[in-house]
Amino acid sequence: MPTTKNTDTKTTKTAKTTGKTTTSKTTTSKTTSKTTKNVETPKKEPVVATVETVVSDKVQTQTDEKQKKSVRKAGRTILVKSVSGASVDASIFNQLTGMVSSSETKSSSSYFLTFDNVTNAVNAFRKLRTDSTDFKVKFSYYRVFFTINGLTDSSDYNQVKQSITDYITDKTTSSVLYCKLYRKDDKYLGCGDFTIDTIDGMNTLLAKEGGLKEFTIGQLTGTFYRYNGKKDKSDQQAQTTADA
Repeated sequence: MPTTKNTDTKTTKTAKTTGKTTTSKTTTSKTTSKTTKNVETPKKEPVVATVETVVSDKVQTQTDEKQKKSVRKAGRTILVKSVSGASVDASIFNQLTGMVSSSETKSSSSYFLTFDNVTNAVNAFRKLRTDSTDFKVKFSYYRVFFTINGLTDSSDYNQVKQSITDYITDKTTSSVLYCKLYRKDDKYLGCGDFTIDTIDGMNTLLAKEGGLKEFTIGQLTGTFYRYNGKKDKSDQQAQTTADA
């Protein structure tokens, strides 16, 4: 009888051992499953990289567009302003080549400098920015609004714009930096605006007596007006008052 008990006991232990073996196999199966998931993970990396590339391209595009918008065309007039608000020593302008006039705006510690040509204005622009970190230097623009009659749906946009540009350049000796005709749904609205590079040119166009406020260009007629924009208006008004 004791022998029989011992045999049964061993058999029972064997059965338990077998159970552990089965459990071990089950654990192995789970491990294998986890390994399979880890293998699949790297496949997602290219997708993430692609998204980052697209986002990067969009950011670069937006940056390029902002840079394009911030580029200002060179003209004959530059504005020199003290960043700290200190008085600007006008004697430093005597060494600038080609300067034909200067106008001070004391309220904003600034000067408007006009040159005989664009090349000299650009050279002065670069020199002033290099010589003093207290100077804020930029090209000064003068914007004019106009009405225009005689346009038809067949009027060529670029030809009309060129005719207006040539007329202004010939009558004022100022350069037209920008010019546009207003349209909506491909229909002319009978008005537009342009930007020139000297205060004298703008005043000539706006003068009611002896000026060119009422104009005729071929079959086109119209009237020039001061542009009613608010941006940079204070500096422009200050110079107009000083030169009046």
